[in-house]
Amino acid sequence: MRGSQTELLDTFLKLGFLSPEALKALKARGAGKGIPVMEAAIVSGILHADAKGWVLANTLGIPFLEVDPDAVPLSFSEILPETVARENLAVPVSREEGRLTLAVVDPFRNDAFSRIEEMTGLGVTLVVCPVRTITRILERFYPDPLSLSPGEAMAGAIGPDEAREWIARGRGRRLAENVLLHAAKAGIGTVRIYPSGRSVAVSGDSGRGKSLLLSFPLRFRGALVDAFAELAGLPAGRAPVEESIVQLETATGIRAFRISILRGLSGEEAVVKVLPDLKSVIALDSIGFHPDQTEVTRRLLSSADGLCLVSSPGEGGVATTIFAMLREAHLPGRRVVTVEETHRFRNDGYIQLERREVENRFGGTWGRLAETLEPDALAIERVAGREELLDLVHIARRGIPVFCGMQGIDLRRTLLTLFSLEVDPFLLARVVRLVMHQRLVDLLCSDCRRAVPAVPPLRLAGERHRERLETLVREVSFHVPGGCPRCQGAGYSGKMALFDLLPFTPGVQNTLLSGASLEERMERILGENLLSAFPSAEDLLRRGMVTFDDVLPFFQ
Repeated sequence: MRGSQTELLDTFLKLGFLSPEALKALKARGAGKGIPVMEAAIVSGILHADAKGWVLANTLGIPFLEVDPDAVPLSFSEILPETVARENLAVPVSREEGRLTLAVVDPFRNDAFSRIEEMTGLGVTLVVCPVRTITRILERFYPDPLSLSPGEAMAGAIGPDEAREWIARGRGRRLAENVLLHAAKAGIGTVRIYPSGRSVAVSGDSGRGKSLLLSFPLRFRGALVDAFAELAGLPAGRAPVEESIVQLETATGIRAFRISILRGLSGEEAVVKVLPDLKSVIALDSIGFHPDQTEVTRRLLSSADGLCLVSSPGEGGVATTIFAMLREAHLPGRRVVTVEETHRFRNDGYIQLERREVENRFGGTWGRLAETLEPDALAIERVAGREELLDLVHIARRGIPVFCGMQGIDLRRTLLTLFSLEVDPFLLARVVRLVMHQRLVDLLCSDCRRAVPAVPPLRLAGERHRERLETLVREVSFHVPGGCPRCQGAGYSGKMALFDLLPFTPGVQNTLLSGASLEERMERILGENLLSAFPSAEDLLRRGMVTFDDVLPFFQ
């Protein structure tokens, strides 16, 4: 280690990284265990994070640099995507002659630094920098309404230094994620964000008692509530109550939370319920497939290549389906790049980008993104048009598994869009693995649903389903929404996706390459190979979980 331990400890005392009482205790601990006092300091966990960085720098021969955050050019913010800089607490501080000087907190993130070299085409030189300095540079590069000055976050069960680091790594959204994961781990059932005097409090209720997790100055109230709303994917609206379920993936599994944003006369608040019964909610067999669809999808995903396309009439639910397929494909150790409209699911093993970042950095071109990031798998929540879809077909042609979503009215129109691309049909037959159309249906509240004697009309049902529907009408009772305190008068409680699914089997491939007209090929492909949502819709109707009108589109 460059510089004696005595010199380093004296420096830490002068900078306030270590108190005289703590130093005395460390010397006693080191003597008792027969280890150097500096090793005792690191193992004990009482050293300030900046002091640990200093020790690492000295040990590895990497410069420990104090940088003036205001002296770093703002143009350097364009060198790295914001998510990469925040996730790794790494910021460019100098660039010259094909080399980039990167200020970091943790110099052991070798994979991340190699990826940065690939992304930028520049050699990377590391310097270790204090956390507070890198946090300040990130605040200048990417301004955030929840940025805190030192001492402004007031401690609860979660320390202020930890809170500031979460914000630095991923803005207010990352703070919200980690607060909820902390709550779930601690056995807390409810988290509430609300004003308390001159502060905004983040409190937890375990059922046995309440505790303060974190608090901020009151002026951060709006930004803090907005962070939870963003995590839930809720729009900035004025509805009195808005809520959504969000899942967070960790090394130990998936945790689910119901986030409610309340707007009243006293302003905005957020209430979050931890849902312990939904820990594995994003598994492939729990998103709405019936057993035959699950079996076929698993078999196709096991090839770990090709293109899987999910269409939906709206935006909701597509990301859930794509992430379920990613997990089923099981790509450990491979570079998975995901692009979402806004982040809904966090997975520490993925490179996760938002659509706006891709548009700013790569011009919204998937080919440029693939060339720069070199993914082993690519997931896109929403494809904006035919040109983007064609771009992804060519990426899948290179052996990269691609999972993507697009807006569409039904499966037939989605297939027409795919088959009308200006590309050799042989390429489509070879590359596409699976096309599905999903539609979210509202689930009736089990406490207040009402059975009705009326029989729904079948005039809008398609001919191929009519006979089975007539049998269903004779055998089951149909239900309509009621309204109760549990569902807040809505009559519904939750949503579920139903799927029409078309696997690209050898039969589909042969029909696609035949000389028949496009319309004839479509009729044969759908008539002989479609795995319809009918069994799932029928099951929900028999159990009284949906109204007939909500599942009617699958019978047409």
